[in-house]
Amino acid sequence: MKSILCLIALAVPSFGAISFSLPGASESASWTLTSAVHPGFNTFMTAANSWASAVAPDAGTASAVLNKTGGSGYIGGSFLYTASVVGSFSISGTSSIGSLETIVFQGKISDLLDSVVLNYNGGSQALPASFSAVFPGSGYPDRVWQWDLSAVPEITSYEILYSGHHAANSLSVTTGDTYLEVIPEPSTGLLGMAALGLTLIRRRRA
Repeated sequence: MKSILCLIALAVPSFGAISFSLPGASESASWTLTSAVHPGFNTFMTAANSWASAVAPDAGTASAVLNKTGGSGYIGGSFLYTASVVGSFSISGTSSIGSLETIVFQGKISDLLDSVVLNYNGGSQALPASFSAVFPGSGYPDRVWQWDLSAVPEITSYEILYSGHHAANSLSVTTGDTYLEVIPEPSTGLLGMAALGLTLIRRRRA
């Protein structure tokens, strides 16, 4: 029994930096929130100031930008931080996906956000997520929000609005043409650990 429990523990993935793949066509954009990657977005002392511009993604093919819409927030040495008060932010973009059915917002975020809603096509629908989850891991937990938009005829643009007192190491947005609740994929290293655990169990039994 102890050997079986050991194997299960080894096989459980760590979600410190989860990854997932949507079925069908999809595109994504991501931000590594450090001042080395994105310099010039305020400091602790100027956190309440407006940002001079939106933050373009540093990876991915999706057309999207991150912006501060109110409150406090700056990009420091290793995270975006709202200092001692609430900050409000937006991720807005357009999608080249022909029949967009889902949007996934993901981030390594320290605390539960006060509000996360979605608007589309220039409207103010303020849709809450259809699905959300938290995956603990090393450092900040991974938090995921996903919207089922399969009943919406056509989406040409979108805006995710979120706010709260928090720090974030990274953010990403993914759009796709097929809605399916995201399932994190275990890392290669952890799969290798699981295989090693199975090998050790077999040797012990031999």
